[in-house]
Amino acid sequence: MREAFMYERETRFELATPTLARLCSTTELFSLFHSDASAVKWVANLRNSCAWAKHSLENFFSFRSVGDVCSMNYLAHLVLGGADSDVRLGNFIGDSVKGNQVLNYSPAIAVGIRFHRWIDQFADGHPIASEARAALRPHLGRLSAVGVDLLYDHFLAKNFSRCCPDLIGLEPYAEMALSGLELRKQEMPQRSQRFFEGMSAHNWLVGYGRRIEMEAVCRSMDMRISQRLGVPSNLVDMFVAAEEYGWCVLEDQFFIFWNEFRRKATTVINEEQGRFALEV
Repeated sequence: MREAFMYERETRFELATPTLARLCSTTELFSLFHSDASAVKWVANLRNSCAWAKHSLENFFSFRSVGDVCSMNYLAHLVLGGADSDVRLGNFIGDSVKGNQVLNYSPAIAVGIRFHRWIDQFADGHPIASEARAALRPHLGRLSAVGVDLLYDHFLAKNFSRCCPDLIGLEPYAEMALSGLELRKQEMPQRSQRFFEGMSAHNWLVGYGRRIEMEAVCRSMDMRISQRLGVPSNLVDMFVAAEEYGWCVLEDQFFIFWNEFRRKATTVINEEQGRFALEV
C-alpha cells in the first residue's frame, strides 16, 4: 500500500535527519518535492552532511523505483476509495502524481490523489502491517514491504465477501470498477494507463484471490524488477514465507487491520469531500 522502500525505513529515515523525520513518513518523502530532480538535489546535500547517506541512499532510490516498475494494492485502494468517479480516478493515479503535480488536477480528482497518499501513510505506519513485513523479511528481505502489499490484496480478494459485505461480490465489483476507470483512461498519466491496461487484460483484481494467479503476478514482477533495476527479486516466495511464519496468524491479523482501515478510510474520505464541497 505504498511505493516500496528498503525494509526498516523508519529507522533509516530518522538517521537521515530528525527534523525531516518529524515532518513526514518515509513514503511521503518524495511528495515533499516538486520533482524527482528536486529530491536528487536534496540527496546530494544530504550525502555531504551525513555519513549514513552513502550507505543506504542507493537502496532507498533503488527500491523507490520498484513503484515505477510495478504497483501494488490496486484492489485495496479501489475499495477504500468508494464509488465516487473523481475520487476513484485520483486514487488510481496517485502513484503517478508526485508532489505538487496534484495541483494540475481538478479539486475533486485531487481529493482522490491525496486520499491515496493517506492510504499509503496509514498502512506503512500500522503496527500490524509492520509485524507482517517482519514476518516475511527472512525470505523476502528488502522486498518484504512489497510482499505484504501483495499478500494483503490476496487476503482481501480471497475473503472479499467477508471483508466487504456491503459490496456486490468480487467479480461484479471488479467489472464495475474497471468499467468506470475505462471511461476516464484518457485522463490518466501514461504510466497509470499502462498499469490499467495490464490490470484489465489479465483481470488482476479477481486473479489476486487465487494463489496460482498471484504467484504468476509475483514472477512477472520479479522479472521486471531484475531486468529494469538490476537487483535480485524473489517475490514469488511470498506464499512460502507466509506459510513458514503462520498463514492463519497473518490472515487473522489482516482482518483486524482491514476492519480498522476501512472504518478510518470512510471517515477520512467523507471529511475530504466535505471540505471540497464547502470550498465549491
